[in-house]
Amino acid sequence: MNKSTESLSPFAPETAQRLVWTEHLEPVALAAGEVLFRQGDPADSLYFIESGELAVWLELPGQDRVQLRTLGPGQCLGEMALYRREQRGASVEAASAAQLWRLTASELARLELAAPALALAMHRHVVGLLAGRITHSNTHLKDPLARLAHAIRDLGESRFILRADQDPRITAAAERKDEVGEIATAIRHLERQLHSHIEELRRATTAREQIASELRIAGRIQSSFLPAPLPPAAATRVDFAALCRPAREAGGDLYDGFFLDETRFFFAVGDVSGKGVPAALFMAVTAMCLRALAPADQPFPSLLHRVNNLLCHRNATQQFVSLLAGVLDTATGELSWTNCGHPAPLLLTADGEAAWLEDGRGPPAGVFEGVEYETRRLTLRRGELLVLYTDGVTEALDPTEALYGEARLQELLKKRRPADARACVDLVAADVAAFAAGAPQADDLTLAVLGAPRAPA
Repeated sequence: MNKSTESLSPFAPETAQRLVWTEHLEPVALAAGEVLFRQGDPADSLYFIESGELAVWLELPGQDRVQLRTLGPGQCLGEMALYRREQRGASVEAASAAQLWRLTASELARLELAAPALALAMHRHVVGLLAGRITHSNTHLKDPLARLAHAIRDLGESRFILRADQDPRITAAAERKDEVGEIATAIRHLERQLHSHIEELRRATTAREQIASELRIAGRIQSSFLPAPLPPAAATRVDFAALCRPAREAGGDLYDGFFLDETRFFFAVGDVSGKGVPAALFMAVTAMCLRALAPADQPFPSLLHRVNNLLCHRNATQQFVSLLAGVLDTATGELSWTNCGHPAPLLLTADGEAAWLEDGRGPPAGVFEGVEYETRRLTLRRGELLVLYTDGVTEALDPTEALYGEARLQELLKKRRPADARACVDLVAADVAAFAAGAPQADDLTLAVLGAPRAPA
């Protein structure tokens, strides 16, 4: 050869040089859509493109593949396969009918022994291709990717008030048919999806805020069904105090206490099944039934009979309420009560004992129509207290999810005998809070304490 080895390109126009190369290159013809090799195949050959176009695809496991670039006449692919054995990093298929030339690593090794000048020319040609590839990466990939990175940062700093479709750095990059274009297109898609999710979140937040507001209003309405503190004149005739603390904005616990006449004081504590608004609605119905029927429905046992029948009617949600209701004759201390599936009350005697009144418990109200409830009686002496509560007290949880329990309640009231109803309510509420130690309240909590007033000092 008269020319230097630098001019021995596989696609040099001189016919003689092409003839030299074609002795060592294998022709490869591809139809449109035909695969040249797949990602992960072993690599041992360099391909020169003489005509047609090839598409380079990145296969993503479990996802759609992504087109990286297209290559045309005069370009090559797979040059690193001449120097080291590795797997193909992408798949290549013909975008149109294409004519290629293949040079294997073994043929290049043979050339290095048989025709060193020709092999050197090939090495220099491949080095030039690699240098061009690096230049292409710097000018056509690195800089656009850097601009995309700044554009993404600007989107984030604006809290996505800026839009990707309005940023020329992103819109220009998205028009490209290479990796940069794929990334820019993905950014635009991601940004659109993000704005859609933000809008959905905004609507959901607005709806939740509206629900929370309605729940707060429901809680205030529900609290209006609970009685106000007894007026001073009534407080001199009976010792009564209560506390109701819902676990949510609205709950299913209730209590009541009011005089039926000059001497007879009606009291009740209840716990509706479930929590939240459904329980609160059933609680309101129960409270209204008790308040409306108690003054006129005599004798007392018939009151719970009628309340139970009313709650059973149209009870499509199959809710029920445990109730403990009774009447205290403040003149004689005679106490009568009925237990409809409620936790047994605790009687604090004048001599410091704390005893459970377990007898006569019937089914909850709202379950079986026509139930005849049993009424229990005792005499409440001065200084004695009847402690009524819902299971939000005894089933309060500490951070380890241990239960407060009946035994702790009983032991507390025996050791630290409260002087009156208000002191008793405050003592138990404080002890439950100390036991919970900040753990979320799991259930509605209600306390009501009843006692005859102490004799004047």
